[in-house]
Amino acid sequence: MKRRLRKDRLFILISGFILIIVIIIFIIHKLSIKSYSLEYDIDDISISENFDKKNKYYYYKVTYNNLFYDFIYESDYIKERKLIKDITKYTTDNEICLIIESKYFETNPLCSIDDSTVDYHLVSKEMYEKIKKFTKEAPTTELKLDSYEIYNTEDTKVLWNYKGINIIKDDIIKSVNIFNKDFYDVTISTLINNYFIVADYEQSYNFTNMYIVDIDTLEVTKWDLDTEISFESYILGSNDKSVYLLDKKNRKEYELVPHKQKMRKVSSFKGIIYENGEEKTISMDQLVGNKYTITNKNNYKYQIINDNLYLSYIDSDILTKVSNQKIDSIISINNDNIYYLIGTYLYRYNLTYGEVKLMKYSEWEFNNTNVIFIK
Repeated sequence: MKRRLRKDRLFILISGFILIIVIIIFIIHKLSIKSYSLEYDIDDISISENFDKKNKYYYYKVTYNNLFYDFIYESDYIKERKLIKDITKYTTDNEICLIIESKYFETNPLCSIDDSTVDYHLVSKEMYEKIKKFTKEAPTTELKLDSYEIYNTEDTKVLWNYKGINIIKDDIIKSVNIFNKDFYDVTISTLINNYFIVADYEQSYNFTNMYIVDIDTLEVTKWDLDTEISFESYILGSNDKSVYLLDKKNRKEYELVPHKQKMRKVSSFKGIIYENGEEKTISMDQLVGNKYTITNKNNYKYQIINDNLYLSYIDSDILTKVSNQKIDSIISINNDNIYYLIGTYLYRYNLTYGEVKLMKYSEWEFNNTNVIFIK
């Protein structure tokens, strides 16, 4: 019996020792991983391969014929380097498309027209036929729900209907009433995770309540804030599970956590904003005197230049044109998904499917400010 106990103890000691060695090796491996940059060529094409350890992505800059193309691959560290093994070129009179070959990742065709980098959906029919096998098409539909025309059902749309919200998910529309009369301007409202929140617009001058709508259950909850907030307020944005609201009149910033129905005053002297996901402290004078919007961490940067939409990666100055249409306003951005209005049409662009028409609603010609939210 004693011999058996000794064997059991020895087995436990050896197992523990092996476990400690494995943990040490794992830690050493993690510590040995470093960010790196290297340059290499494939035929007459130059490649810059860059790994960012902290943010876990690979950034590639590809140079051909004095034109620059780029893309990112979000990933943990890969032991091998020079991950691009070959590049195939397709050309027309004024167009170039490069097809990247790698056993580790797939990326869209990298294309240009004349001297400008463009999304591959913007190339000519002749070029598109050449690269078609490397592309994907978004699912489409033709559906009418109430006054909405639906062309794509991939996203859940939450739309202000003057008394409450309409939720369009898949091919079903559900309505949730909040107020007894119409309100056209509900700037103190937002969608965060699974909750739509809106100030109690049936109050005057100041509000002491907000309404929370659970998008899945459609349950409406009246939230007593225990404080008065001026309607001269606006929502700075959200971070994680919190919404940040600035009461400009009373010079106060609040952090709201809808799913817990909790709130706190940030400070009367300093404010908090988030720039690309990083918390910044600024004076209340700065916060009240300027228009700030919280931005979450994102490797994909969108901007409108001369009414057209462009994409860039991280801090790169390479701009890729992703739409030939005149963009009226950007609704929201989530990773590489961007939603925007063109007249009475709602569009989405992402790297997988390019520019996709989602829906049409004639009322957006007259009122399109803070009335569309995408889950």
